[in-house]
Amino acid sequence: MDTLNASRRPARQQGFVLILALVIMVIITLSAVAMIASLRGGISASGNIAFRQAATRAADVAVDSAFQWVQTQMAVASGLNSDIAAAATPRYYATIAGADSGCKKDGAGGSFTPQQYRFSDTVTGSDGFPCAAKAAGKPAGYDLYYVVHRMANTAGSACPAAGCLAPSITVASGSAAGCSMDPTSASFCGATTATNTLVYYRITIKVVGPRQNNRYIQAFVY
Repeated sequence: MDTLNASRRPARQQGFVLILALVIMVIITLSAVAMIASLRGGISASGNIAFRQAATRAADVAVDSAFQWVQTQMAVASGLNSDIAAAATPRYYATIAGADSGCKKDGAGGSFTPQQYRFSDTVTGSDGFPCAAKAAGKPAGYDLYYVVHRMANTAGSACPAAGCLAPSITVASGSAAGCSMDPTSASFCGATTATNTLVYYRITIKVVGPRQNNRYIQAFVY
């Protein structure tokens, strides 16, 4: 009888269930940590995209301010042929890579890059004038600083002698005197390129957003 009862006794587990439970808990914990990290990454990416979009919209204010100033200077004889640094005006360079050495973080003048340039209306260059203009009427929570460059190789002279980049202007077929609009006509002239007096100007904006998030945006106008 004792032998029969002994054979019916359940076998000892020896902690196997506990080990299995611990393994399952570790797997669940790791899965939870991975899920939280993924969610944080997604939220951060969404925040960055939202900031880029908001910064781009905010930069439109600076682009408009700079464009209006360029339009005003165009009406002045030789107004944009040379660098302009003065109080209460945008910092303007008449060449593509123009940069005051005092406005560069590395002190290297004439080698403009947004990352090395000091975009500030309180920091002054070697000439004592602000390195950048601060746009008025900015959106709440944003500060906008900008500089303007003429897309030219040399300063001191007007375009095209200064080696300027300019949009091409094409005259429609037959618009020249004596040309026919009919391509089968013997006097058909085809498309011609007229003399261009327009010049490209580059506006570089530094957008300083909430929590000191910065973004550089460039726009070209003519």
